[in-house]
Amino acid sequence: MTAVASAHAETGDSLSIPLSSSTDIHRQTVSYDCKAKKGASSAKLRAVLPEKIVKVSYINAGDISLAVLPVDGKTQIFTDVIAASGAKYAAAEYVWWSKGDDAMFSSEMDASAMLTCHEIKG
Repeated sequence: MTAVASAHAETGDSLSIPLSSSTDIHRQTVSYDCKAKKGASSAKLRAVLPEKIVKVSYINAGDISLAVLPVDGKTQIFTDVIAASGAKYAAAEYVWWSKGDDAMFSSEMDASAMLTCHEIKG
């Protein structure tokens, strides 16, 4: 028997990852308010995220850690990568890096483009 970690897009599509039956699956959805730093690059990067609230689903299952969020109108599944602190995830050219109540969203294609995001409580 296997457990299945799944990520669901807003359209109802899903992705399943087979896991051993002993794997615990933890899922948490967090809402963020993201702001662009000064500069055209950051404003362009801000445009690829939802206009108001950015909802991120964190899925942890054994050695698998994912962050699922909408980027440029599509669901992107970010996987964890090595970080000095916090939890860092990457998908395509994008990086989502969370620590505590804050996160950063950036593009590997433009080092000057970065967003700061703060968790919306309650």
